[in-house]
Parts: sequence; C-alpha cells; structure tokens
Amino acid sequence: MGSVEKVAAYRKRINCKKVHFVEGNHDNVTRKLQSTFASWSSMSEIHVGKQGVVLCHYAMRVWLYHGCGTWQLYGHSHGNLPDELLTLSMDVGVDSHDFRPWHFEEVQAIMK
Repeated sequence: MGSVEKVAAYRKRINCKKVHFVEGNHDNVTRKLQSTFASWSSMSEIHVGKQGVVLCHYAMRVWLYHGCGTWQLYGHSHGNLPDELLTLSMDVGVDSHDFRPWHFEEVQAIMK
C-alpha cells in the first residue's frame, strides 16, 4: 500500500467503525498502524449479527464451523480462483471489487 502516510490516509477514507485487518504477505508497512483497526490478525473469527465469519488472507477448503453456515472471506488470489457458490467462501480482496472494500450487505447478498 506504500508508505505509512499513504496507508494512514487510505484507512481514514474507510468510513466504518470496525475494520478488521487480516494481514497478508505484503503488510510490513501496514503493521505499524495496527492500532487504527478494530482487530489485527492472520486469521480471525468474528460475528456480524448472528453470522459467523472466518477471515483469512488465504482461501481455505475447510474452516471452523464450515458445515454450520459460517462463511470464510479471503483475499490473496486477486480474483483468480473460480467461484464455488456452495462453499460459503468468497474472495473479498479489493482488487476484485473496483479497488474498494466490500460492505457486509454486499457479501450477504452474494452468500444467499
């Protein structure tokens, strides 16, 4: 993402109260700004309302509670993995979404 200043400016443009940062293989600079995110991890298990979500930079074939409706959201693949609609996993990298973050309602509509 560039320098610390560029990363900080980009973060300020995101109008969300909670931004969970899941680090990937190019986040050395961004790591310096961990405190500006709601959480920072290599993998995270969160809930948005009643929806369980596993966040990981890398796509997984199985994850905790995958058989119970929990989603797995990932990046890294730059939109190059084939969509498998029945897996409840989705590439939410910005480079596959007009270089903008996904809103939960957008993901929810696709996951239906």
